[in-house]
Amino acid sequence: MPSPSKNTTVYAAPVMRKLAEIVADLQPSLRKVADFILRHPLKAATLTIEEMAHETATSPAAVNRLAKALNLGGYTGMKAELVATLQQMVSPVDKLRNELAHRPGGSFGLHEQIDSAIGNLGTAGTNNHPETFEAFVTCLTRARKIYILGFGNSVYMAGLAASTLMPFCADATAISMEGGNENAAYRLAAITDQDILLAISLPRYSLDTLQLSRFAHERGATVLAITDSPASPLTGIAQHVLFAPADHAVLTSSNIAVLALIEGLVAGVMARNKKAVKLATELTESVMSYLHIPGSSKPSKK
Repeated sequence: MPSPSKNTTVYAAPVMRKLAEIVADLQPSLRKVADFILRHPLKAATLTIEEMAHETATSPAAVNRLAKALNLGGYTGMKAELVATLQQMVSPVDKLRNELAHRPGGSFGLHEQIDSAIGNLGTAGTNNHPETFEAFVTCLTRARKIYILGFGNSVYMAGLAASTLMPFCADATAISMEGGNENAAYRLAAITDQDILLAISLPRYSLDTLQLSRFAHERGATVLAITDSPASPLTGIAQHVLFAPADHAVLTSSNIAVLALIEGLVAGVMARNKKAVKLATELTESVMSYLHIPGSSKPSKK
């Protein structure tokens, strides 16, 4: 597979940019089709109009009307645009899903999981601009305080982001860990225009995450989002967005790409922090006495 240009992403293609611009204003049936294409651009390029109507629980007429709204004439023109944009790419997750459908017993093993993870990581690399990543790192390093938000499965990712950023930023706090949405709102009440809200949300998107992100935006804070695609409602709120594909052949969603983006952001912040190496060394030394070191005669503390 040819590697994409460093500054090219699937979402930078004209047809995808246009979809992202108009999706919020479309009528419900057309929005269903647009959401599907934004979340599954590779698969969308392979479907007939009847198949896309079935996948989106709409109708061929709705699919055709979306193509006309994009000024592509009709479905034939829209599919040609998608194919021209995406013909060099293959979705590993879609391939795996199709393969599993034809297996007796539907077995799923370690290698399938690795292939799925590689697929999502590759798509994350393709769908994100290096400039956007750098903008995230710049915002995180300059913020007075970083509030990190995620509900549902994303709450664990938010906690991880906070704990790993904490030593290298002025202040990083996961506000959605204890007490649910009400306490998260209390913790966010003091946010200012000098602060950052990092919101993490995958389908199905938490309404609380969206409401608190809007609140932070209204208070003048910079909102950063890690989400799955331009179809996510967070893209209309956040100043900068990183896309973490969440496709999985069996699970509802995958956190692999979110984890990779968080690790990348922490590494980026550390690289900007001239004291990071010294801080990391001090952190390691501070816990050494509590750990068992193989070959050491000194017993560890309990």
